[in-house]
Amino acid sequence: MQSQLTKRVFRAIVNNEPLPISQCRNRFLHTVRPYRSRRAALGVPYAQRRELFAFNITSPSAPPSAILPSEAGLQPMRELERSATLQTRGPGYDVLAKAFQEFFETRSGEPGVITLFQASLLLRTWNHLHAHQQDMEPEDWKRVFSIDNLENLLFVISEAECLPDARDVICKVARFVFLELGKDHGSGRDQIAEPALLAFINIQALNGNPEEARHTVEKMWYKLRDTTPSPWLTVMKGFAIAMTDGRRQIRQTVESLDKHGVKFDPASQEELIHFLIKRDLQAAVKTIYECPLSGDQEPSTLAKIAVSRYAILKADTAWAEPIFESISSGPVSVTIGIRLLWDATRGKDASYIAENVERWAAKNPDLMASLSISYVNDLIAYANSINNPTLAAAFTALAPRWGLAPDSQTRLLYLESRIQAGDVGGSLAFLEGLDEMDMTASKNLPLMNKLITMLCFSGQDDATVAHVSSFLDPLFENNVRLESDTITALTHMLAYRHDWEGVSELLRPRLGSYELEEKIKVRDVLTKFILDLEQESDQAWEAYGLLRLAFPETGVNMRTKIMTSFFKRGRGDLAYLVFGHMRQANDFAHRPKLETYTQCFQGFAMAPDLTRLELVHNMLKLDTEVDLNTRLLDWLMLAYTECDAPNRSMEIFRTVLQGEEGPSRRTISFFFKMCMKHSLGSFEAIKMMEKMKLLEVAVDRHLYMGYVEALAAHCEFDLAAQALDALKDVTGHAPTFHSIGQFYNAIPYEYWKDEVEKWAKEKYPDLWAQLEGHERTKDQGEGQKFILQSEDDSLL
Repeated sequence: MQSQLTKRVFRAIVNNEPLPISQCRNRFLHTVRPYRSRRAALGVPYAQRRELFAFNITSPSAPPSAILPSEAGLQPMRELERSATLQTRGPGYDVLAKAFQEFFETRSGEPGVITLFQASLLLRTWNHLHAHQQDMEPEDWKRVFSIDNLENLLFVISEAECLPDARDVICKVARFVFLELGKDHGSGRDQIAEPALLAFINIQALNGNPEEARHTVEKMWYKLRDTTPSPWLTVMKGFAIAMTDGRRQIRQTVESLDKHGVKFDPASQEELIHFLIKRDLQAAVKTIYECPLSGDQEPSTLAKIAVSRYAILKADTAWAEPIFESISSGPVSVTIGIRLLWDATRGKDASYIAENVERWAAKNPDLMASLSISYVNDLIAYANSINNPTLAAAFTALAPRWGLAPDSQTRLLYLESRIQAGDVGGSLAFLEGLDEMDMTASKNLPLMNKLITMLCFSGQDDATVAHVSSFLDPLFENNVRLESDTITALTHMLAYRHDWEGVSELLRPRLGSYELEEKIKVRDVLTKFILDLEQESDQAWEAYGLLRLAFPETGVNMRTKIMTSFFKRGRGDLAYLVFGHMRQANDFAHRPKLETYTQCFQGFAMAPDLTRLELVHNMLKLDTEVDLNTRLLDWLMLAYTECDAPNRSMEIFRTVLQGEEGPSRRTISFFFKMCMKHSLGSFEAIKMMEKMKLLEVAVDRHLYMGYVEALAAHCEFDLAAQALDALKDVTGHAPTFHSIGQFYNAIPYEYWKDEVEKWAKEKYPDLWAQLEGHERTKDQGEGQKFILQSEDDSLL
């Protein structure tokens, strides 16, 4: 079965690689609606089904473009990489120069995210063009190496978000560009523009290379001494973020500041602290706060309040306690906010806090005027940080009690508490009552991500999709980057709605901008869907097609589970295709292993398909990396048996007998099953049982009943009945109703089944009476059979 999803749709999913053609078949995905307010969005009629994605293009009449801004210029650079791998001729210098320039020009207004894939292409293309500058036409040379383009490149990189695994590579690109700027292009190194110089320092410092940033500042200090704010603060940010020997390096940087006549004063420290808190770098905040200030000065009260508040909200009260104590003796009017927050950490409820404020106000009537809604917001934020929606509601009620008007942050924090409580209806009702708010503002994005995630996991009905879509529209229209958990939740919702085009359009331009750990979350949603046996085979196959192209790194273990899930659905044809994809993998690590073959043969035993079984068997014969063992051959033997090829099964059995391991208990059990279909099965079964007695091999009830079934399958009624009578003598277990049922089910034709019934009623009337209580099914050609549960799963 061929998936409807093509490689064209997914080409850009992996590492943000661009599509090779411009025609897009998903026309509905590019329909634009005018921006709608939140109040209007919540009133969407639910009677009509509405697709999730209907946005992206500015004009509905404009032809859809398959090249996204994040893909601009990548295709020629990708061709260069392929040509280097295949040792073929790559794109011309003019094509590469245009592509390189296009990548950065497209991102000038909105830098976006730079991935490792993109950074690697940029580095390769730069090195290629730099090595062939003399061969380039002047116009093409200017596209890359002119001062304007080199400076623009640094500006874009300095503003872009570089993913962690791309930072080393992008720092190399920036370094080469900076060195090129420093060459004598008519201006000389000393004439590098200050903005470009600062951009380079910013790139190196904030992308894991603060040492080079410091070296650059020291070398170019004569140009930077009057820059405000000082680039030394950028260097300190870099060391604080990197945290590789950060404390010592920051101390050395402070010493360098003194040498260069710059003071690390409380104001500079406060600025750094606010920067690091905004980026949620807890360890870096501690490092900067604990760094000694010039002239043995103390951190400012505002800095102490800021770090105390941050530490409390990060559940690090032990570190915050001495800082709080150092300001607790100060004026209450200045420290009242952090005092209230500290009371909350001590387990004080809203009533206690309100009474405490009233006691302070009784001593100082002017105190109430110093109260701010931001203090209430901090209390609600703390309640949310400990996941206590009830406490959040109680803190919210403090605002009217103190005569404070809730602001947008108050409303958002209360909404967050409703989301934490999983209150879908309450969250939507609260949103409907809000005035217009810019939900795409950066401060609101974490909450919007949580809201969308909650809605996606709350259901897949049309009403939920309508709400999710109304929240997504402005986010996508403003090119907002969603958190990986949100992308995962959206994938979950779309998958269980079987909207595979929607999944592809969601992932295509975005998946490459996430780190591996974040991508795994999305992959797990798809694999969970595929392994869910309640999902129809066709839908699971669509999900697998997407998984295969979007996540080629998926390992053999997971692919084997996926293969087995199709066998369990009775779709051996699809399972065979999954196995074939593993067999065709270029990466040896993704090719079938011993267990993969074993599971595949076990699957064909569940869903017989002789033609495909023979194909896999032939692949095994050609696979020099897989060593045969008894377990694998056992399941191959059973697979041939279930595919009505007992002669082939007998050949496999002979191979097991000649192997180093020899037969196992499972081998003998499967051998008796094979005897049920083999033309000489009764003879072979009797011979095997005699050999086992001769060798004094212990025979348990399961093996012995396999022998009985082999005799019965060939209508050897008398021999089978005698064998069943001897069950207790041989195994120590007396016959049960299950044993009688196995005998009855194995023997073909109604005549012989009637004979078994007569025999059982006469010899084992009580057991037969128990057996008759079980339902029977009519098997075409073999007569009736009792529905019996297996008594032994230990052979699996």
